[in-house]
Amino acid sequence: MPEIKNVLIITNVPQDYRIAMLNKLDDMLKEQNIQLKVLFAASGYKRRKSKLDFSRMKFDYTFLKSTKFNLGSVENTMFTYPGIIRYHIKHKPDITFVIGYSPATIKLWLFSFFMKINFFIWSGSVKFKGRKDSALRILMRKILVRRAKGFVAYGTMAKRYLISIGAPADKISIAINTVDTDFFNQVAENRVNRKTSQVKQLLYLGYLTHGKKIDDLIHTIYELKTIRNDFRLTIIGDGPARELLFNLVNELHLNDYISFEGFIQKKDLPPYLINTDMFLFQTGCDIWGLVLNEAMASGLPCVVSPNAGAAIDLIKENENGVILDFSHYEKAAQKLNSLLDDETLLLKLGINANRFISEYVTPQKSAQGFIDAINIYKKNA
Repeated sequence: MPEIKNVLIITNVPQDYRIAMLNKLDDMLKEQNIQLKVLFAASGYKRRKSKLDFSRMKFDYTFLKSTKFNLGSVENTMFTYPGIIRYHIKHKPDITFVIGYSPATIKLWLFSFFMKINFFIWSGSVKFKGRKDSALRILMRKILVRRAKGFVAYGTMAKRYLISIGAPADKISIAINTVDTDFFNQVAENRVNRKTSQVKQLLYLGYLTHGKKIDDLIHTIYELKTIRNDFRLTIIGDGPARELLFNLVNELHLNDYISFEGFIQKKDLPPYLINTDMFLFQTGCDIWGLVLNEAMASGLPCVVSPNAGAAIDLIKENENGVILDFSHYEKAAQKLNSLLDDETLLLKLGINANRFISEYVTPQKSAQGFIDAINIYKKNA
């Protein structure tokens, strides 16, 4: 059984939802006398408006001086990851977890033929219904998978995708995608004695892109307006689709029912979350959807698109949430109407959502996925 003393993680940029998990992983590895190092390709994305407090990062990390390339849009940014091979030559990490099928993964794959590099692919990629990857992309990923020592998946859908491109199921562990649950648990506590209004408060929170298909949500609200008028939808977030969505609201004369609040920093979200009666998570395709974690941890009753990769892992139908296809506007509106009329069910969904995240989807549970991957490798080596 090989001795593991140094673990390296190579990923793109630090993000708020990763910090708590990496801090927890660092603590768990130190308990086993294992040192953790994280190499970030860059300190952030230009399009991201969220402000990170780097002082919260208790683990050892370095920012690489990567060149950035936008492949078609700012949403698809690629980094060059300079210096990662020099790092391996100098420090000889026992295990390296590398993000996805990135240039970093390709570099490790190539140099693993000439030096000892035990790389694990850490991936959230999933197969979306109706979207076909090119044969070249699939072939490249299969080649990378064949050389990897193990795998860490974001969740069930990501694990299924890894298996579909050749990863052995017994070498895949799940590091469930998570957020700063302590922060959102406090929101849940503050919701207990919240003052309710006769006007039902609905909330959407996320990056406004065409792929999210938030227009489906707006059309559903249009249909809901024909059934009842005691509700308001607040849309929090910014992005390239904001103007088109704003124009659609104007065209449908929904200005009295839908408001756009723009981007709001995490620290300023609690008042909105506390006052929300129902969280609506519409998406056309999302490999996960961390806003769902945040809403559930906050104790919000959540109605979730089946296109969210997180739905299969987080939602237990009518127990801690509801899965709803917003592309069928009239049916979706009828379902939302019945939910808004059932305050007992909404209360149950919110309480159970918070309990589920607190028990099964914490930074510690996520970090355990990496520990499991290390243990699987040690057992099979």
